[in-house]
Amino acid sequence: MCAAVLLGQVSLTLAGQVQSPAPQASRQQGTQTSGQQTSIRQSQPTGKQAVGQNGAATPQNQATGQASGQKKQAPRPPAIPPGYRLLGLKEGRAIAEGIAWADDEEGLSPDCSHLVHTLYQQAGYPYPYASSLDLYRGTGPFLRVRYPHPGDLVVWRGHVGIIVNPREHSFFSTTSAGARTANYRSTYWRTRGYPHFFRYLTKSPQNPSTNHGTTEVANQPQH
Repeated sequence: MCAAVLLGQVSLTLAGQVQSPAPQASRQQGTQTSGQQTSIRQSQPTGKQAVGQNGAATPQNQATGQASGQKKQAPRPPAIPPGYRLLGLKEGRAIAEGIAWADDEEGLSPDCSHLVHTLYQQAGYPYPYASSLDLYRGTGPFLRVRYPHPGDLVVWRGHVGIIVNPREHSFFSTTSAGARTANYRSTYWRTRGYPHFFRYLTKSPQNPSTNHGTTEVANQPQH
């Protein structure tokens, strides 16, 4: 009987040793599972990052907002002062057609800004004398326009002339070579930079037969 009792105890001991690793393995599997869940949670974006990816506060969206704000705040074209109007197309053509060619034989032709000033006075559109640099900056009774008409000013930094035929890109002025007509899109004048075009503002009453000027007309090409 003692031997049987001893054998029974040994069997119970061996069975307990075989079954004891099971909880440890279970704990290891639980640890691995929790670690995988933790890694999955870490790999997922946080709430703030997701909002950023949806466009709530990314730098790109901020830049887009600033750009849209800049477009809304873009400067408007200068308005015509009350009581004034731009010269019409027929009036501008009269200036171009009535250009008095300066006498170059004795070197009497004035510099470009004085020549333009004199020609405008002769045409009946006086203004206080201004240098070509001042005209380029926008001084005097002139409004800058996008597309020139005959009689408008074409101005670079340091030179000014009068548009003769915008379709041919011709203008009249005087240089060291004398008073003559030139092409403001030629290679030489392109090296002077892109010119500004200005149209005279007058207080004279509107003539119904004259193509009156507005800011919209001033920014349209000649037909």
